[in-house]
Amino acid sequence: MNKPQIPDFLAIAEKLKIDVRRFAKVYCLQWFDDSFQNQGFTDASFKAWDKRKEPDKRNGGAILIDTTFLRRSLAVLDENEKHIAFGTHVPYAGLHNNGERMRVNQNVRAHHRTRNGKREQVKAHNRKMDIKFPKRQFIGESKKMMEGLDAWFLKEVEKRFKQ
Repeated sequence: MNKPQIPDFLAIAEKLKIDVRRFAKVYCLQWFDDSFQNQGFTDASFKAWDKRKEPDKRNGGAILIDTTFLRRSLAVLDENEKHIAFGTHVPYAGLHNNGERMRVNQNVRAHHRTRNGKREQVKAHNRKMDIKFPKRQFIGESKKMMEGLDAWFLKEVEKRFKQ
């Protein structure tokens, strides 16, 4: 009589751990990239980004997409067996994602300008700027994203341990 073959559960679990991390990285980065496509972020529900204020210099253009530098900069910043950290190294990403206020003093150099056909000299001066960026979240924790990962994981566990 043949003995039934006992599967190597430890090897199956180790392979699953590797595949889960790989799938989670791709799935989450695609989820965050979809925020730019959908022009809003989906957490428990979809929250569309605020429209631009008038006058709209890029009429009809997608919000937060000019050169696609921010969109293409999304990456895995840190990863180990227990967690994966997503983010970007673009310095202005936090302003847009969190909706922050920026207060700066701008130094303006002396220059010439033409007004009404006459050339005028502009003296060097300082200008205080107070800019409030609206929150247009594109990366962060999402309930629906985690539900998608959980569903994929349960399906994979069932599929691998049935064999």
